[in-house]
Amino acid sequence: MKTTSLAKKEGKELGPSHLQAKVESYSTSDPSSVRKCTHCEVTSTPQWREGPLGPKTLCNACGVRYRSGRLFPEYRPAASPTFTSALHSNSHKRVVEMRKKANLEVRIASGESLRLNQHRNLSRCLPT
Repeated sequence: MKTTSLAKKEGKELGPSHLQAKVESYSTSDPSSVRKCTHCEVTSTPQWREGPLGPKTLCNACGVRYRSGRLFPEYRPAASPTFTSALHSNSHKRVVEMRKKANLEVRIASGESLRLNQHRNLSRCLPT
């Protein structure tokens, strides 16, 4: 019978029924389907993690970010097939900068930023 290091530590031997259950748990209904990260579409990762769509839907990198609340659309691991340096970054600091810039551009396009600047300039001119 085959044994694993965990079974050796516990003093147990694993029989064929245990190995069969393990193989069945890893098998998929369609053998030609390849698991893909639902965020970045990576197919190879050291560990699949839980995401908003359920268990084992995110790659390791995206799953860690999702768990910490920092998984933004602009974030992509550099190994991702959908990574474009103009649209994505794997650095949280850079992602925050990209989001601020996009927000500022939207505010300028809507004219909100101009009104805010006019209000600030008026408040500077008024006597205190």
